[in-house]
Amino acid sequence: MSENFNKYLSISVKLVLILSIITSLHNHLWHIASTNIFLLFLTFTPQILKKYTKIKFPTSFEITLLIFVLITLSLGKLTGIIAPILFGVGVGLIGLLFLFILYSTNQIKKNYFLIILFSFSLAITFGALLEIAKYLLKLVLHHELNEGIYLFTMQNLIYVSIGAALASIIGFVYMKTHFSIIHKLIQKLKFVNKDFFKKSVSIEEIIKEIKEGENETQEFKATLRTNLYTNQPDKKIEQSVLKTIAAFLNTKGGTLYIGITDKIKILGIEADKFENEDKFFLHFTNLLKQKIGKKYLGLIESKLIPIKDRHILRVECKKSNSPVFIIEGKDELFYTRVGPQTIELKGRELIEYVNKEFTKKK
Repeated sequence: MSENFNKYLSISVKLVLILSIITSLHNHLWHIASTNIFLLFLTFTPQILKKYTKIKFPTSFEITLLIFVLITLSLGKLTGIIAPILFGVGVGLIGLLFLFILYSTNQIKKNYFLIILFSFSLAITFGALLEIAKYLLKLVLHHELNEGIYLFTMQNLIYVSIGAALASIIGFVYMKTHFSIIHKLIQKLKFVNKDFFKKSVSIEEIIKEIKEGENETQEFKATLRTNLYTNQPDKKIEQSVLKTIAAFLNTKGGTLYIGITDKIKILGIEADKFENEDKFFLHFTNLLKQKIGKKYLGLIESKLIPIKDRHILRVECKKSNSPVFIIEGKDELFYTRVGPQTIELKGRELIEYVNKEFTKKK
């Protein structure tokens, strides 16, 4: 339903923009025509990036983009000030997205000043190129040129600069605080493009990730096998860890941290009292092989992360293309995620879920 709505909304917006461009050119409204040409290009941005970079965009990202285009289109007709400002904001944000992609794929190093400078400069450059294009078009069409055109061009560039500055401020605030609305969109973009954005995660990013707490795609386990109340190995603790991993594999994927309590207290894998890290890893891998199956090991990536004088295990799980069951004696148990919880599905619920999430995709 949402995909169809997004598709029809995108087509409708593009048709409105094309009609608006034709009308604006006919009436010699160059500033509106140039802005709408940019907005039309903006609506094709997800498809262009997908074709040349293989990046997938979540539905919410594309809808947000279309809403921005609609707001710019409607406000741009009310006043000649709003349109160039929003133009500057839009191009600036595109610059930020471009650098975010480069940074997330390890092609550049994070530098707040350079990222903001690039975003600002890109918007100013696009604004200047549009003004040059309008000037050349007027020459070709033999339209009258006067001093008022020069004044109008300078005003437009000033407004574009204001928009570019706003985009830079938005980018800086996001990089410093991970502003929730933008952060959620970025996280969704990264989540549907895990292979593309795969890189070595920094300690700083991991700490930020942990501070977000538990959610649908992130959970903490204090230990791998030790019951903290009895201070003894406990099969139920191991089962709890395996449930979460299987649930991530059966849903949207996710990240499990072992060595952190649900109160975000770092205990480290040292709380499990293995002889060394190799023994810990061997035990963890054997559990996966025995209880989940060797065929799914490729979907599970685990790494020890040093934090102060302790180590935590970060287990990143990708979504499986087939149902994943946990072997428990003679039984096979199926788990999935509902919000921040792991739940077991049985009987009719299990059949319906498997048919919905896996059967149709084969």
